[in-house]
Amino acid sequence: MSTAKLVFQKRLIAKYILAAALAYFVLSLALLTAILLAQQSERFAELALYAQLPFSLFGQIELASIPNVLVFTLPMAVLAAVMIGFARMGSDSEIVAMRAAGVGTWAMLWPVLALGLMVTAASFYINMKEAPQSARGLRRAAILGALRKLDSPVEPRTFTTELPGSVIYVRDGIKAEGVWGRVFIYNQQADGSTRILTSRSGRIDSSIDKSELVLKDAVLTIVPSPTAGETGQYVAERSDQFRIAFDTGRGALLSKLDSAETDPDEMEWSELRKAAASGGKEGRDAQRMLQKRLAFAFSPLVFAFLGGALGLRVRRGGRGIGVVLSLGMLIVYYLIFLLGESLSRTGTVSPIIGAWMASGLMLLMSFAFLRLGRHPFSGLVAMIRGNLRRGGTTTPGTWTSSRSARHWGFPSLLDSSMLRTLFTSFVLGFLSLVSIFIIFTLFELWRFIAMNRTGLGMVAKYVLFLLPLVTVELFPATMLIAVLVTYALLAKRSEAIAWWACGQSVYRLMIPGLLFGLTAATGVWIIQEHLMPRANVRQDALRAAIRGGAARATTGTGLQWLASAESNRIYSYEFDEQHQALTDLAIYDFDAEGVHLQKVVTGEQGSWRSNTDLVIKDAQSLNLRGLEVQREKKPELEFKGFEAPQIFKPTADKPSQLSSKGLSEYLKSAKRRGMDVSALAVALQRKYAGPLSVMVMAFLGIPLALSFGRRGTIIALCSAVAVSLAYWGVSGGFQQLGNHGLLPPPVAGWAPPVIFAAAGTYFLARIRT
Repeated sequence: MSTAKLVFQKRLIAKYILAAALAYFVLSLALLTAILLAQQSERFAELALYAQLPFSLFGQIELASIPNVLVFTLPMAVLAAVMIGFARMGSDSEIVAMRAAGVGTWAMLWPVLALGLMVTAASFYINMKEAPQSARGLRRAAILGALRKLDSPVEPRTFTTELPGSVIYVRDGIKAEGVWGRVFIYNQQADGSTRILTSRSGRIDSSIDKSELVLKDAVLTIVPSPTAGETGQYVAERSDQFRIAFDTGRGALLSKLDSAETDPDEMEWSELRKAAASGGKEGRDAQRMLQKRLAFAFSPLVFAFLGGALGLRVRRGGRGIGVVLSLGMLIVYYLIFLLGESLSRTGTVSPIIGAWMASGLMLLMSFAFLRLGRHPFSGLVAMIRGNLRRGGTTTPGTWTSSRSARHWGFPSLLDSSMLRTLFTSFVLGFLSLVSIFIIFTLFELWRFIAMNRTGLGMVAKYVLFLLPLVTVELFPATMLIAVLVTYALLAKRSEAIAWWACGQSVYRLMIPGLLFGLTAATGVWIIQEHLMPRANVRQDALRAAIRGGAARATTGTGLQWLASAESNRIYSYEFDEQHQALTDLAIYDFDAEGVHLQKVVTGEQGSWRSNTDLVIKDAQSLNLRGLEVQREKKPELEFKGFEAPQIFKPTADKPSQLSSKGLSEYLKSAKRRGMDVSALAVALQRKYAGPLSVMVMAFLGIPLALSFGRRGTIIALCSAVAVSLAYWGVSGGFQQLGNHGLLPPPVAGWAPPVIFAAAGTYFLARIRT
């Protein structure tokens, strides 16, 4: 054979290997990026619900999240692509044929190393240029959101503590214009006394340095500290205009917006090098960030080498074993990376060793795999292969023999085989996506975990309580992947044709997939309604504790505030779950117009004698008649026609922390208080439609798989990625339109599954039935 012909053959083989890996790289990158961006979008969407972010600011946050996601997904995609590509070639005996033709190990490795090198170049640019800009963009968006909130920090008909040291309730007003009506302000002073301000109207006049709260027709009531005893003075003052100056932090926010931050997260390559040479704690932090970014930047090349060294040893198992092994290597790499970063933060090892520990181990493992025998995983692969076969589809001859006995019955042998394959593919896909989801989440929080010395027990609890939310979010995409893989294999092996030749229609062939989808949708509904609400309360609190902040009050601890929808009363209290009583109770009774206080009743405990009668022990009443204050004490005071106990029970107010029933009740209560409930109504409709999306993915995936499955599983998986991205984009777009009142809530919530169900019907009409 001539040298020119040999060179041509080697180039042809190199192109073939590169093409095999490149297809899986694009597929993996799109799928992983979509999943992680969806995770970020869910978090930002709930934040936007409360902050009322405009479209432009929400879009900035979404765009700024992309580089941070690509930092993780590029290396993951390289490893998955190389592993799955070589595993597929090995199972088809193509690697054996190449070796028989004289192609050596390095000749097969260099194409994937070239791919890894190209991705490394892109990763280096993203880590050193785009990621710092992304961090600055996220900080800027957060500051702009905070400034927007300061323009009118009070939502009518809701309580707020945005102004320092105060609780504010506004019955009426226009939030966009910063105009308030019928204002109640409670302020606890440092000496224990209480200042209560009521006014007919109010507004905030803001400047760069400070803001003034301007109240008209205001009454100030000063209640002395309980420790003052009988000597305390009760004061009531009326004023046509009352001004309160306070520092909202606007000046500090504006200075942060204009200043160049020195946080290592926002420094580029040259800035990090300069800061790392300065020494001290700041220098060490900069050095750690520099080495971390370098390690992440070169990880695609490391993963390409690892995937090639490991993938060349696989002879059986196909793509399935490639997914399993790449997932295992990813988990090992990121766990070691987290360990190294933790050790470098505590000073146990240098930042260089901590950042490169995982990459060094992966390189050692790669060389070890190259030195191993040709079939080091034969036992493991055989075991996995056997399990997959027991859960896989059968050949036409297997089920045709039993056709006469069970021609129309369910489940037939093919039905049972398909259900096993669906289950296997679903579990494998779900575990893969969950692992990546959790790894990314831990990397988001690891800085706070190390900085606040959070125990591993708390982190494990957070991950545990996060799982119901992850399950609900990932089940639709996982169902689509499982259905596409199962039915694509069925079409590729011509089993579908054999099925139709026996007189069965495509509708009968869809029954196992639709039943599996229905089962998964039922599971999503059960988790969403019974497990996720309480789990999200716990995981939100644990996340806040890990980050070092205060958790949002969603349980019985802490002082609760409630404005009655039926009467002109405001209550502050703690709810005693054990005795079904109100402790540390205060009742603020307003005049007929709901503007100024008429009476304030306080007591140690309030207990219900009936559903509408409350008895307060050790009660004290303040009767406000004009500017005259009359005080009266009673050992026991009875209230007739009081609100029922269930109204006072503390409840969560985030849609993710509520079941559909709880959110519906909260929505009705918010409507009675006059709140803008557009976003809540959309969230409720999305809860109703959420489980249906799992069923829709199954209904859409089956005709797609039967249409494209003959062209190969890779085409079917690409379809899964495209459909997932489209569904995520359409769903998010309709949600934002509904949140801003541009679409009715039912349309915003139900349009995405209806649109994709119609697409499934269209594809079903185009295939042979």
